[in-house]
Amino acid sequence: MQRYFFDVVSGHRSEYDYRGRDFPTADAANQLAELIALDLGTDPDDKWRGWAIKVRNAGGQQFFSIPIREHCLAAA
Repeated sequence: MQRYFFDVVSGHRSEYDYRGRDFPTADAANQLAELIALDLGTDPDDKWRGWAIKVRNAGGQQFFSIPIREHCLAAA
């Protein structure tokens, strides 16, 4: 298991994850980062547009950067 940290960053500001989470593979950490980005992308005020989820290890090595995009929600 390796500990991954999920920072939410923009060009001007960063919200650091100081706790992190343990995952058996980098792919599992990437899946969580994608879910976080999808969730933040549904913000009705578009607060997170232009931000990204940056996944890193305890040493600061970056593994992934997932952009937070505006998502169009449609009612069925």
